[in-house]
Amino acid sequence: MREGGCLCGEVRYTVEGEPRVVVHCHCRMCQKAAGAAFLTWATFPVSALRYTRGQPASYRSSVRALREFCGACGSQLVFRVEAEDGLDITVASLDRPDDLTPAANIWTTSRRAFMHGFDAGLDDVEGDWPD
Repeated sequence: MREGGCLCGEVRYTVEGEPRVVVHCHCRMCQKAAGAAFLTWATFPVSALRYTRGQPASYRSSVRALREFCGACGSQLVFRVEAEDGLDITVASLDRPDDLTPAANIWTTSRRAFMHGFDAGLDDVEGDWPD
């Protein structure tokens, strides 16, 4: 079991099991939602996540997905595609983020030019991670 939460501590969660995949997402929605060059996500089954303190706020960032975040401090926590049995947890919100290793970069045509090279050992996927 892994634990994580937001910057201010208002929202905490646990997630069970191993992630299906861990990726750096370079899409413009992630960049804008986080105010960062990319977000690193770990994909788990929906049933693996349990909020243990507080409840996140949510924002519909597209017709198919919700982003969950702390309403107090704004920390990005979860990307939830409603029609799928999977959700993405921000690796940085985990208490031990270094326990997970990214396998690839996704949505690479949106990757910021200054980010090329730091992750040269990873596969690049234009679009979402294949099922």
